Amino acid sequence: MGRHCARRCVAVAEQLFAALDRGDVAGALALFTEDAVIDAESGSVRRLPAWGRLRSRRTSSALLADKTRRVTVLNTYVSGNVLVTRFEARSATIQKAGFERVILWGIREMRGDKIASYRCCMPERTDSQTAHFLEWDYAHPSVN
Repeated sequence: MGRHCARRCVAVAEQLFAALDRGDVAGALALFTEDAVIDAESGSVRRLPAWGRLRSRRTSSALLADKTRRVTVLNTYVSGNVLVTRFEARSATIQKAGFERVILWGIREMRGDKIASYRCCMPERTDSQTAHFLEWDYAHPSVN
């Protein structure tokens, strides 16, 4: 996979963030393999086939409901077919909590030009804004 994967994989990651920023559920889902695993920070693991396309669209729509969320990629590291991305997220929820942004990490394993697994969004707890936002978020779970 080497360098060719690096360019292709980074392009897919950029397409994913662009689709998420647009709230384009179909565009985001099209970047995943049929048997992709999505592992959220909450620890819930879902396989798309068992989940079903219609259900995944509804669930993804709920996750993408925050149209104010914007992501800026800070760094992307590639090793073989694995991408690790450090990014900054901004949203109305984050601002409501009194913070400008949070720093998060995502790990994607690629199979060809598709995402086979995605672990996201792991907070960078050493960043003071992110750490303080997490404290606020845990104290206000119903706000999100």
